[in-house]
Amino acid sequence: MRKILSVSSFFQIALLSAGLLLTVPAALAQIPGGMTPAGTNGGPNSGIPSTGMSPNESMTTENHNQPIECNIFGNMRRNFNVEMEISKLALTRSCNADVQRFSRKVIGDNLPLDTELSNFESKNGSTFIADVSDQTLDAEQQMEKLSGQQFDQAYLVQMDAYVKNDQQLARDAAAMVSLPEVSETGMRVRILAAQREKRIAKLAAEEYFKIEFQD
Repeated sequence: MRKILSVSSFFQIALLSAGLLLTVPAALAQIPGGMTPAGTNGGPNSGIPSTGMSPNESMTTENHNQPIECNIFGNMRRNFNVEMEISKLALTRSCNADVQRFSRKVIGDNLPLDTELSNFESKNGSTFIADVSDQTLDAEQQMEKLSGQQFDQAYLVQMDAYVKNDQQLARDAAAMVSLPEVSETGMRVRILAAQREKRIAKLAAEEYFKIEFQD
C-alpha cells in the first residue's frame, strides 16, 4: 500500500527524499514541532541515514557585553542574512515558480528589516551580529550542489527552521515593552514570521512536494 505523507510529516523526511544527509540549523533543537530524527522505513528511503540534531544545541548566540535588545536584534539579523542567502540560491537552483516567488518576497522583506535593525544598533552605539553555525554553513554548501525538487525540499526545511527561530526572537523583542521601538519591531516580525510559516506549509502541501513511500 502506498501512502501520501501529510504536511506535518513532510519536514521529518524531506531531506531523506533528497538522497543526502543535510545538516539542519540548530534552531530545530529548541523549537517544539520542528523536524525530529527520522529513521528508515523499509521503503525507497531505506539505507539513507537519518537527519538528527543534539537536543542541547541552540541557534541563539548571546554576547554578555551587549544589551539584551542588541543580542535579540543581532540574532534576528543573522537569521535574515541566512534567509536571504539561501533565497538567492533559490532564484537560480529552484525549478518551482511558487518557491521562487516566495524566495523573492523573503529577500524583499528582509533587506529593509536588516537595515532597520542595523540603524537601531548604530543609534544605540552597539552592533552585534551572531555567528552563523557550522551546521548552517555546511547545509548551504550542500544546497549549492542541488537543483530542482531536491533543492526546493532542502530550502523549505531550512527556511522552516529559521522562521521558527524568528518567531522566538520576535516574541522576546515584543515582550520588551519598556523599549517601544524594540517591542514594535518584535510584533511586526512575529506577524511576518507567522505568514511565512503558513506559506511554507502551503508550499509543502502542493502535489509537487508530496512524497510517496511504501510500507
